[in-house]
This record gives sequence, C-alpha cells and structure tokens, in this order.
Amino acid sequence: MKSFSGYKTIYYVGIVFIVLGGIRLLNHLSYGEILFAIGVLLYSGVQIRFLFYKSIADWWTFDYLKLSVNFLFLISIFLLFVIDFKLWYYPFVLGLLVDFFANILRRIKRT
Repeated sequence: MKSFSGYKTIYYVGIVFIVLGGIRLLNHLSYGEILFAIGVLLYSGVQIRFLFYKSIADWWTFDYLKLSVNFLFLISIFLLFVIDFKLWYYPFVLGLLVDFFANILRRIKRT
C-alpha cells in the first residue's frame, strides 16, 4: 500500500466505520453494531487480500500474526451478529493486542 489506491481508501473507510460504530456502541445508540461490522469487514478484507498476494511459503511470523488478528476480528463480528453473544469484544480486544505487539516486534526486528 505504498501509493494511494482504492484499497487504501477502503482500508481507511473501514477504520472510520470501526471508530464511529464503536462510539455508537459505547453510547448505546442505534446502528452501532452495523457500522462496526462494516468497518471490521472492510478493514479485515483488505488486509487478508494483501496477505494472499504473496505466496504462503514466503510468509514470515508477522504475516501469520496478521492473518490470525484478522480472523479474530471476523470471529468477533460472528459472535456479535450470528450468535448475539454479549462478550463478543473479547476476540476483538485480543486481536488488537496481538496486532499492537506484532507491530512493535516487527519494528524491533527492522532495527
């Protein structure tokens, strides 16, 4: 995602929907779940698409972590909508933590 593209636009629109949906969820307003789910689907969809551009044989630990993070995000959407489980945010928060520490480890590995 070095140059500006449609994928980058979809990625950032997904982040905006996640933030707006999260704010609406925290304030118990209507349509918060839908905005949040659309944002996570856009965000995860773009990341998974870019992960599968390169062959799995070329993946490093960071790529596997990114894939697991995106699956955790999708599991949280499944728990939120399909099962209507009240603790749907556990896989989402776990995914955020894994993503955060994976980015830190990647930056440490570069230096």
